[in-house]
Amino acid sequence: MEKNIEILSETYDVIALAHSEVEPTMEWVNNNLIGDLNIGFSTNDLRDELQVVGQPISIIFDTNGEILSREFGYIPTN
Repeated sequence: MEKNIEILSETYDVIALAHSEVEPTMEWVNNNLIGDLNIGFSTNDLRDELQVVGQPISIIFDTNGEILSREFGYIPTN
């Protein structure tokens, strides 16, 4: 997704939600990503509300917060 963040961000607000501990996740982010992808951290309540049962998952919301699409696994953006 990060390879295509410039294209995606023209149309969407993009955030990656991590489900792990902050420090090791941010260490991995700093060592492996170029820095254009916004990283957030989910909570149990958020995972339950969005029905996150596996990773990776991509969820697209409309401007009212309604889910338009939910896809599991890798999604090519080209």
